Amino acid sequence: MRNFMTKNSVFYLQREAWDDIKEYKENFKEVIREREKNRIPFFHQSPQFTYRGHLVEYLKRICIERNLTHCCLHLAVYLLDIFMDNHSIIPERVLLVTNVCLLIAAKFEENNVTIPKISELNAAINNRYPIKEYKNLEIVMLQFFHWYIMFPTAAHYIYYYMQSVISLDDIEDNKNIRTLFFNLHDCITDYLDQIIENVHYMQCYPPSKLAAAIIAASRMDMGLSGWTEELQNLTDYKMEDVQAPTFVLKTKHAFVHCQKCKIENIM
Repeated sequence: MRNFMTKNSVFYLQREAWDDIKEYKENFKEVIREREKNRIPFFHQSPQFTYRGHLVEYLKRICIERNLTHCCLHLAVYLLDIFMDNHSIIPERVLLVTNVCLLIAAKFEENNVTIPKISELNAAINNRYPIKEYKNLEIVMLQFFHWYIMFPTAAHYIYYYMQSVISLDDIEDNKNIRTLFFNLHDCITDYLDQIIENVHYMQCYPPSKLAAAIIAASRMDMGLSGWTEELQNLTDYKMEDVQAPTFVLKTKHAFVHCQKCKIENIM
């Protein structure tokens, strides 16, 4: 189901918000870049790293079932990666940590109607833990993050970059702009899934650059030029700045050297 301009879409933004962005564009860019600098470095050194693929798929499934946004999903994955990166978690509690990461992300990204209840998240894993353990762990995790979770992800930047995803030069007589937007939506969604499935994307690239690369790769998939002057002005990235991650996204066979994995890893 395509939900391009609904409140459940990563691309949805109310008209008043668009007006604010236009008026305060430079200030907005400065704020989100400053938040990007506050992100915690990630080395994927958790002893539970082998569980990550299963946990990400679980989060994706719950977000689809609960109709949660891409921003919520990506923030939950980021919180999970960072918390696991800095703690040794016994395997029996990994799902508890995952659910609490999703709960925290949902409280930050979603409205009250869509925030899942603890009982609902616990039911999704067969009521494995006492409810009080969720509440206790939530406090522990928030204290670890110093009560600051305004970490931007690639999904957040996509949300912002979409205002310039198509330029006037892209519109030709034989192209339907609505169809083009829907097709771009599908491409971008696929790439957003791709970057959370492979941990090295977050490890190697800042989220603003990843988002720019996703836009470039999606435009190229649609037969458009990879970059435009409008995107350069909005993102402060030139095409050469995002060329490497764009190549990695599109080929899916690029290698990255990772000391933690001890091998050259396919992204």
